[in-house]
Amino acid sequence: MANRNIYVASELGKIFTHTLKNMAASKIKVTSSNVKEALMDNDEFLNLIKHALAGGEKSELLRYVTPLKGFVPDESLKGVEDAVFDMDKDFSDTLATLLTTLSEHIISMERKQHKMSNFIEDVFTKFVNLQAELSSSFSNSIDFVEKDLELDRQLLGDAEDMHNVLKSEESIDYLRSKMLESFSNFVNTFGTKTDSKQGQLDTISQEYTTVNTELQDYKKQVSKLQSDINKYKTESITDHLTGLYNRKYMDIKLEEEMERYKRMNTPFCIMLVDIDDFKNINDSYGHLICDQVLKHLANLIKENIRKTDFAFRYGGEEFLVILSNVDERNATHVGEQIRKKLEGTNFNIKDKSFNCTASFGISLISKGDTVEAVINKADDRLYKAKSSGKNKIVAS
Repeated sequence: MANRNIYVASELGKIFTHTLKNMAASKIKVTSSNVKEALMDNDEFLNLIKHALAGGEKSELLRYVTPLKGFVPDESLKGVEDAVFDMDKDFSDTLATLLTTLSEHIISMERKQHKMSNFIEDVFTKFVNLQAELSSSFSNSIDFVEKDLELDRQLLGDAEDMHNVLKSEESIDYLRSKMLESFSNFVNTFGTKTDSKQGQLDTISQEYTTVNTELQDYKKQVSKLQSDINKYKTESITDHLTGLYNRKYMDIKLEEEMERYKRMNTPFCIMLVDIDDFKNINDSYGHLICDQVLKHLANLIKENIRKTDFAFRYGGEEFLVILSNVDERNATHVGEQIRKKLEGTNFNIKDKSFNCTASFGISLISKGDTVEAVINKADDRLYKAKSSGKNKIVAS
């Protein structure tokens, strides 16, 4: 089964890539409906799906939804899950829903990439323009200094002329005439020097204003980019319904925790939490109420763990919590707080109300364990909790 899934995933990837390339070559706009239409007209794709699902049971599609969790938004995948359980939708309808979901996600990622590419190009252009302006300003400053030095030489020459006039032994009238002429030249040169400096000051002021405006605009764009990056990062690691981390991020944190254990011998516990009789709640009250229950349990988990712990939506009504640097006794204490608070919660729906419970399985990392081994131990204990009456914690 695993090998078949790997084969199907690999072939689907090739078909998707080939389809998108053909659409680009034919200048067909990439929209979810166009991608879906292209795939539904692809015999290779339809044969692969038919082979993979062995008879076209639409519930089999759920096996291909689970690996997408953490990569495609949960609210999008929920539409596929709803279609599977909708008696009015046949296999083709459900497959079309899955294809639409995947197509919309691909287009969304392409738009984000395009937006990021445009921003980088814009920033690069502004950087080049700013560099040119600074270079021009520097060049103008050199020209100004050279002209200013020339005026200083003229002033010095005028001063020397006045000095020579005063040293001469000519008549008073001649001295007076030459002195006035030299002084007039001095004043004119000094005036030119002053006007030149004022002009340069105005130019520098204008260039500073222009450069400062561009820098402020650049700062705003960088700030917005940082905000968008943080938003995309948060979206990529968060379960949209519960606000907990998603399964993709769970794999990353588990590896980090395992590395820390190997390097520093820091223990950690895995706590699996599964809502009891969740299908009955769904059948009795519907999806919206089930969503409220999931959100409430997620909030209880967040409220009762530390900042050093991590909580994830593991799948469906199941959650996984990494409790760092604790033993099974302390982990059980945390689980018991969550269990009691959930058990004591009344969910009110108009004139009805109900309570729900959850079962817990806890395992402590041991020497030689792999990540899979720790999770499997917790899963076995969760099964024991379920099979021995539910609404309890099994940690050994």
